[in-house]
Amino acid sequence: MTDGEAVPESGAVPEGGVLSSTVVPRGATAGEAVPRGATSGPTAFRESYAGDLGAVDVLHRLALAVSPVDARTNGPVWPGVRADREVESPSDRFGRSLLRVLPLEAHGGTAFVLRYGGGCGGGVRGRTVSLRIADPASRWVPRRFVLPLWTRAELAEAERPSGTFVPVAARLLRPWLLPGVAYPVARGVTGLRLRVTLAGAPVRWPRMEAFGPGGQRVGWAHGDQYGQVLLLVDGTGALPPPTPARFDVALRAHIPDPATVPLPEALDRLDALDPLDPLGDLVVEAVDRSHNPPRPEDLDNDVLRGLAVPDGYLTAARDVVRSLTVGQVIRSPDLPFG
Repeated sequence: MTDGEAVPESGAVPEGGVLSSTVVPRGATAGEAVPRGATSGPTAFRESYAGDLGAVDVLHRLALAVSPVDARTNGPVWPGVRADREVESPSDRFGRSLLRVLPLEAHGGTAFVLRYGGGCGGGVRGRTVSLRIADPASRWVPRRFVLPLWTRAELAEAERPSGTFVPVAARLLRPWLLPGVAYPVARGVTGLRLRVTLAGAPVRWPRMEAFGPGGQRVGWAHGDQYGQVLLLVDGTGALPPPTPARFDVALRAHIPDPATVPLPEALDRLDALDPLDPLGDLVVEAVDRSHNPPRPEDLDNDVLRGLAVPDGYLTAARDVVRSLTVGQVIRSPDLPFG
């Protein structure tokens, strides 16, 4: 627990290092119990609750925990990755409504939290949240998500003696981030670097799958806003040992449908491309809310892994064969989409 956090009630204990609620016995000085970053005074989040400690005031509740995963290691990403939520800004004098990006509270350097009653960005007010996760250093390719939340009323009811407590795992988002152009590739890894193009121009935010001999998927990758893809593979498909020095893979590209990509001047829609927002045209992937208790597929599925082809993407009519050198990441010519 951090300084200023009160001892939690029996139904609000820390799970997985994330405090689900902070409470303070009735009559305690509010200023001593408000977590750092929260608002104190008459505008602070405050809710009465009768628990095992008697009458208490709930200072905040966890709405969502975000823990990005390195797709190569299946471990946490390194510090420096950002997680932000997107909210609609008031219309300007031209009637345009653009996105505002508010940072989530950092939790331990590689995880983030969104709280009911949190002081970061004014807390949560809607039933759904739109998020973006990005690495300014380009070690991982950014992603955007929209998902429904457990509402404040649902969480409050679940914490009552007659309710079923919603564990932190049911309020957890674990998206996989795929390697970007600056990812520190270990020696001995097999892969390639290339760029996806359409009519000679780079395609923003492509995705790619690689299939080895026997049609087995040996890797997948996400591309950045410049069409650059770092594809790292695992295994050689159905090839029997010994492993050859070179082998072929079939590359299958997926790109946003050019007919649906918003034009830069189309700024009257919330989801339009904002020329001042480099992620404004990155696809938003819908994630379902976890069950209570969460099922394994709630926390690990093809959408979270980045394997599912997003809505609005086109798949190339044919695969393209490229050769890989075992133990090396080689540069490959542009891959025309078609």
